[in-house]
Amino acid sequence: MTSTPAAPASTWHDGICVIGQPYPTRNYAADIGDDSDTALGLTETQLDYLRAIHESGHAITVLTARAHLHSAEIVHGEATTEVGGITYACHLADGHAYAIYSAAGERAADRWLHEAGLWSPTRAVANEVAAHSDRASFLAINPHVGFGDKDVHYQHIHDLADQALNTHWAAVTAVASALHQHHHLTGDAIAALTGLPNTPYCTA
Repeated sequence: MTSTPAAPASTWHDGICVIGQPYPTRNYAADIGDDSDTALGLTETQLDYLRAIHESGHAITVLTARAHLHSAEIVHGEATTEVGGITYACHLADGHAYAIYSAAGERAADRWLHEAGLWSPTRAVANEVAAHSDRASFLAINPHVGFGDKDVHYQHIHDLADQALNTHWAAVTAVASALHQHHHLTGDAIAALTGLPNTPYCTA
């Protein structure tokens, strides 16, 4: 990300706080409360599938980056922690690839909400809040990225992820369906399902 992308067409919103800190959102909702799962207002099956789509977005962008994917998993039903799913990967050394990976879960979930006819501003904001740990991890090592106050706007990271997901959406949905059914998939199983290579794990 050496060039400065254009500013986003629309202003992001500052009305949400996460863990006591301002959390800019692309979409607007007056207040979603403290629980993003509750704010989503989905059935248990829909919530599980949303989690599966999120983790599948991460997983596919690991494989397309030629990094190593260890596994992906989701929580079934009510989550007892803030984490509804997790994707384990390594060797995402390329900055562009890590940017895409970081936003791919959030953007995959937003796209699925649209395609399933479930999207609303409140659900969109709840989905953004559910991705706060992904954003925080990325921003912690990319201090030049922000929300109108830095060299690169975070919406550019969204745009990169959207482009990657558009290219591989069939693979994302195929993996999400399998993850929704099994709740845990190894990286090699995901690679076999999609035909995308899983770069061998290297400890060196």
